[in-house]
Amino acid sequence: MNRNPANRVALVAALMVGVGALLSGFVGYLFVVGGVPAIPRVWLLPDPIGWWVGRPGSPLGTVGMLVAVVLLTGLTWLFVRMVARGAAPGRGAAVFFGTWGAIVVAGWAAGVARTPLALSALRIPTEQVEMYQSQFFSMSTTGVTWALFWGWVTALVAALIHRASSGTVSPAQPGAAPQNAYPVAGYGHPAPPVAPYPPAPGPQAPPSYPPQPPHAG
Repeated sequence: MNRNPANRVALVAALMVGVGALLSGFVGYLFVVGGVPAIPRVWLLPDPIGWWVGRPGSPLGTVGMLVAVVLLTGLTWLFVRMVARGAAPGRGAAVFFGTWGAIVVAGWAAGVARTPLALSALRIPTEQVEMYQSQFFSMSTTGVTWALFWGWVTALVAALIHRASSGTVSPAQPGAAPQNAYPVAGYGHPAPPVAPYPPAPGPQAPPSYPPQPPHAG
């Protein structure tokens, strides 16, 4: 696949992931304010960025949210671009699963990066090792859970764009000579066409002369 379709696929995937993560975080925050229980909320709409706008406390939570958005969007663009460039034309399944896996990895990296800032904003003491580790694991894997639940939507769109871009083939110019029209000779050079030789002449008969009249004596 050439460079332009791969960039298009990666850009669309990154935009969808960034907007989806912001919407999920905002709706999840509204669910928390509305008193929705944690069990259906966490499993149906996990928050991959840790929405912090409007919450009281340290501004480190807002910084962690912004770091998660940037990492999630940027890593998705980078990984999906690599997947789209490496996939053969028309291989939509490879782009689908590759994009889904890329979003999962990007969600994990964003969660690991934002979790220490979020824990500092929540003032969770590091001396309580078991509690700190439990909260770290729970918050850092939220992006992975969100990517597993909703990443397939972006992966499906990326696969469709990949197939549509691979299906457009530029028509051949009229009068252009087809490639490999002649058998290939040694060292990768095409062999020139062999001109037919004229048939060799056969044995020629001696010329026949008319009979001469006898000389008068």
